[in-house]
Amino acid sequence: MKTVIHLSVLLLLSLNTNAQHLTHSEKKIWKEALKIMEKTDQHYRRLMVKFPEMNNDSIWQLQTSLDALNKVKFFELTTLYGYPSQKNIGREASIALILHFTTEKDFSDFQVLFHSELLKGNMLPAYYAWWYDRCQKNMGNPIYYGQYTNQKEFCGDEWISFNAHRKLIGLAPLSGKAICD
Repeated sequence: MKTVIHLSVLLLLSLNTNAQHLTHSEKKIWKEALKIMEKTDQHYRRLMVKFPEMNNDSIWQLQTSLDALNKVKFFELTTLYGYPSQKNIGREASIALILHFTTEKDFSDFQVLFHSELLKGNMLPAYYAWWYDRCQKNMGNPIYYGQYTNQKEFCGDEWISFNAHRKLIGLAPLSGKAICD
């Protein structure tokens, strides 16, 4: 009976494959897909920087189509293999890529997945906070971690609140003070 229990436990543990235990071929799949996603993520954006006259609705429509494809692929691969990070695949995904997944629908689609990956240690707390705060900002809500802002100093309740939220996900506190001048 003990043997059956031990074998059952070992079987259950082996079925619970964490993303950090990806095979070489799974890491390769993620790395190759990520390379393509990061390239297409910036394809038309780079052209518009280089040739400002190209910054128009038609070009943005093309870039938006690429972003939509990237979003689906990123979600699919993250669900299968975990968030692409140094821990998982040997390098971090570009923060620019996930900062284009920040609509209200994106937040709804990715929030549980990204939070799970954060808790597993696959997603960097800073990346999660940037993504989360940008989503909040895009939805017209106040930012939550104080991460996605140009503000350098914080004070009062805002500073206390940001730092409490940051502590929960392992981010360093923001500089500031408890009483505003």
